[in-house]
Amino acid sequence: MRVPDALATRLLTALQNVPMIRRRTLKDKMLVYESFMPGKTYVIETGYVRVVSTEASGRYVTRSLFGSGAILGDLPYGLTTFQNAESAVANGTATVLELDRVSIERASQADANLRQGLLETYGHQLHFLDRRLQWQLTSPLQRRVAMTLVDLMCFEGQPCSHGVGYIVDVRMTHEELAELVVASRPNVSAIMKTLRGQDILSYTRGYVCVRDLDALSRIVTLDSIPARDLPNLSPR
Repeated sequence: MRVPDALATRLLTALQNVPMIRRRTLKDKMLVYESFMPGKTYVIETGYVRVVSTEASGRYVTRSLFGSGAILGDLPYGLTTFQNAESAVANGTATVLELDRVSIERASQADANLRQGLLETYGHQLHFLDRRLQWQLTSPLQRRVAMTLVDLMCFEGQPCSHGVGYIVDVRMTHEELAELVVASRPNVSAIMKTLRGQDILSYTRGYVCVRDLDALSRIVTLDSIPARDLPNLSPR
């Protein structure tokens, strides 16, 4: 999920008046937080952060991806959107502000810009979570994959240096993509291969390029990959 640039800028500017515990610049896969900590709020300043759960083996499983302006941890005014067992890690290089929840609440009482920024950011995050729940329950896999790729494009898709189209600048393996769409990696890889065969995507281990964003967007709205072109997939 990406907060609109203008909203992220307004929120981050308003938070400059709140006493900060620390600002951290994290490299890929470094922990933002390992578990829910009462009183600690985290705001992404730059880059991307993955919210993950940890399996018994210690492996991280990606649940959500957030960009600049998103609020994580112990959210001001008691709004809780994540399970206590979840952690957050940097996806690439990210800068994260660590703040005291009570300090944000006190500052917002005197700062209308901060109050408005919090309300609008919460609205975006709750809409994202609601939509994610709905499509996990009701959408076929090919649509979930297409929707996630379109969402990733909304972070900061740049012209692709490998040919026509746009590169998805958020590094993500097929395994991590499968975690986001709640499906098995082989089934997601089969969908990706079908999209590549239709020249909608181009990818290697190092990059994913969207060759035809209009066609990918139509799959999101119409679920329009012809059935004859799809592999035989299980529900998951």
